[in-house]
Amino acid sequence: MFRLRYIVLFLCCIRAAECFGHPPDTMRLPSAIAGEAAALQQKNNLADWLYLQMDYAAELPAERLPLLTGLGKRAWRLPQNETEHAAWLDMLTYQGYYQMFTGNILPSIAAYENAYRYYNEHHITEADILEYILKPLGNNYTRLGDYERAGFIQEQGLAIARKQKDPRQIAAAYSNLAVTCLMQEHLDLARDHARSGLQSAPEGSSIAGLLHSTLAEIYIRKEMPDSAEIHATAGLQILQRPEALRTENGGYWLASVLQANGDVASLKKQYREAEKWNGRSLVVLNKYYPHARNREKARVLVKLGKAALLQNTHPNAALLQPFDHALAYMLPGHVSGWPAKNLLYGDFTIADAIEGRADALAQAGRLREALEGYLLIFDIEATLRREFFSRATRLLHQRQSHTLAEKAMNAAYLLWERSQQKEFAQAMLLIMERSKAQVLLQEQVFNMQQGRLGMKDPLLDEQQRLQQALAYYDREAAVSGKKNPARDALAYNLSQLQVQTRKKYPGYFEPVQQASLHPEKDIPEGLTVKSLFSGEEHLYVMDITNAGIQSVRRLEDGKGKQRFLQKFVTTYFHNGPAAMQNAPAAYYDDAYTIFQWMWDGKIASRYLLIPDGWFGFLPFDALVTDSVYKRNTAQWPFLLKQSVTSLAYSLQTYRRQSAVADGKHAQLTGFFISAAGLPAVEEEYKAVHKNAAGIYFKDGEATLAAFRGQLGNGGILHLSTHASLEGDQQLPAIQLADGPFYLFELYARKFRPGLIVLSACRTGQGMMAEGEGIISLAREFTSSGATGIVAGLWNLHDATAANLTGDFYDQLHNAADPAMALHHAKQQWLNDKKAGQQLKLPYYWAAMTYIGHPQTTVPEKPAGSKMWYWIAAAAALLVAAVVLLRRGRR
Repeated sequence: MFRLRYIVLFLCCIRAAECFGHPPDTMRLPSAIAGEAAALQQKNNLADWLYLQMDYAAELPAERLPLLTGLGKRAWRLPQNETEHAAWLDMLTYQGYYQMFTGNILPSIAAYENAYRYYNEHHITEADILEYILKPLGNNYTRLGDYERAGFIQEQGLAIARKQKDPRQIAAAYSNLAVTCLMQEHLDLARDHARSGLQSAPEGSSIAGLLHSTLAEIYIRKEMPDSAEIHATAGLQILQRPEALRTENGGYWLASVLQANGDVASLKKQYREAEKWNGRSLVVLNKYYPHARNREKARVLVKLGKAALLQNTHPNAALLQPFDHALAYMLPGHVSGWPAKNLLYGDFTIADAIEGRADALAQAGRLREALEGYLLIFDIEATLRREFFSRATRLLHQRQSHTLAEKAMNAAYLLWERSQQKEFAQAMLLIMERSKAQVLLQEQVFNMQQGRLGMKDPLLDEQQRLQQALAYYDREAAVSGKKNPARDALAYNLSQLQVQTRKKYPGYFEPVQQASLHPEKDIPEGLTVKSLFSGEEHLYVMDITNAGIQSVRRLEDGKGKQRFLQKFVTTYFHNGPAAMQNAPAAYYDDAYTIFQWMWDGKIASRYLLIPDGWFGFLPFDALVTDSVYKRNTAQWPFLLKQSVTSLAYSLQTYRRQSAVADGKHAQLTGFFISAAGLPAVEEEYKAVHKNAAGIYFKDGEATLAAFRGQLGNGGILHLSTHASLEGDQQLPAIQLADGPFYLFELYARKFRPGLIVLSACRTGQGMMAEGEGIISLAREFTSSGATGIVAGLWNLHDATAANLTGDFYDQLHNAADPAMALHHAKQQWLNDKKAGQQLKLPYYWAAMTYIGHPQTTVPEKPAGSKMWYWIAAAAALLVAAVVLLRRGRR
């Protein structure tokens, strides 16, 4: 029978030591217990042998954790009956609980995941899986920040609670779901879950008090202080009652609602009151958990420190103390200063404490020390990002880290401005890189690692099958607007499978290493990298060549410049050509304004641009380099006329888009659908076919099956059809003959084409993911291994696209790389005297841009062109023969 010992565990917890260190003999049992264990082994009594040692470990769990975690390995055999299976499951849940108790979140998650798998494999009917596995596992995922997996586990718990018709458990499940949605910034859904929980909770119960506390935090996020105060007060009235404090989590929940009242005070800018509330919370935690709940105590200390910072009335030394104390709770032995990197682990509470301490140092003018702290947080976040299964979760955390990056940029810039020392400019470049496209970088590395495995393995086959099934569910949801209930279970199973894959092949799945940036190695001769960082307060512009960092600029009002950019690209490009046609001078002035932000000196002949925020939507070629407006559009001083431009998501992703083995004589695979409302597609097909040999799929032949079948080929992939943003999440999709192809379907694909040409509407445009770039089809192809992509930033004009595309392929035969070929094709359009004045406005020619690494890509010439080559050669030989014959006769 499954033995529920968690009341015993809870009482034992308060005896645990605060430190994580273990004496060298913690794996040894006292002689009396060792003798009893030997006797049980002699009797082949596995269940009691396990429980004996679990009870011993529970007396001093922090000290005896190694004995508990190694218990399964020391067992002389595996369980063989229901009682032994229940004991083994107890052992796994003990391991998860005490790892969590000592602050080791990742090992705790692993143990609870093992318990959940073991439960499902052996169908242990009497186990209370909801209370002792699902709830702590879901809460651990939330602590880690892995919200998609947390939500799935919590939904499973809610289903069990409903089946059991237990109102308290139903309310508790809703409470956990509300917290997860709150962390995901799904505030309305979080509110709805919390309200549903209140409807189920017995009136005046502790769980009702907790739900009021959660609703207060939701309204704080919604910046509704009055509503937040109502629920914080209601929660406090319930949770401070003696009967509430006698429940197992009574002290913890009271501390939580006290913090909620402090958060309300902070929202009202009553920082002294916030300090008082959080001080009371800390007293409660110390009273009820003198040797436990260290993470919660650290969080309260961080809040105390932030309230003190905002008052700006405390001595500088006093401002550091709360953050140092918080770090001491999380990192035993830490006293002051910055902890060593080898002591850090993935935990947001540690990151928050370090950020608060760095803020205090920055406020005191100790910028060098502050910068050192900010940079440490990037290491913690990189560790955490590796553990997140869901891309949505990784993108959320990447966006949230942008504020941290701005603080770090400000400290580094001020240090550089004062000293002109190279190390601070280098730090700014590092911050720019680590605040951009980290999710994309991780996906590039993962796809590369998957490709390196290159072996048949049932585990890998099952992983690929689940990835494809997940892509199918996401595709169907985008089409129908309805989510399949099986999708989340599938995603969770896939996450568990990936854990097993990493464990089986550890050498292939190392964490993404933040490689040092070496401009002299990474940037070729003649190329200038212009990297941008756009924050709330400032815009930073940095120029880098292979000789190092050449210039650093900081401009005021970063938020205002982002608004200006958003209006610029929306008005003149995304909304069609009318605004540019009706007010070309206004466009010219705005384009010159943006140019001045980014350039203050000589223009280089070639740029790799690494944008940030709305700069990712900007057609840089269409900026103008002089303030003097001319009516003749062809005479405008476009940046295109002075420089070749291309884009990258970051220097690190650019470096990973290394050239394919052979870009010369690349075969083209083309998909052309004129039936999609694009009358110029036929003209484009003729223009491309004239310049490149390959496999062509037209109209009804350009099916989803044909497209998927060609994704594994190298060379050049050309798509000429409509693209659109689908569903609530504005997900990019390409329209094929029998349906849309969604970006999800690239996740499980392995291919490394040298060049992809997306001659379709808005293939470079997608949803904005702050700190990550534009999530578009171009980005997805980059993630999946493409070396370079030609993509459109807005709806392409049909006739222009056909002409530009044909000219691009014509230039590609002789150009150094695709970016140069596209540059020449655009210049050729502007110089074409047949094109009317209106068609030379940037709306018509500037949409296409090159993203990625430059490499020579030469399409194979059509067979017809080869035949004419031989005919011409034969004719030349015949002429030469005739000439020689005549000379001979003379």
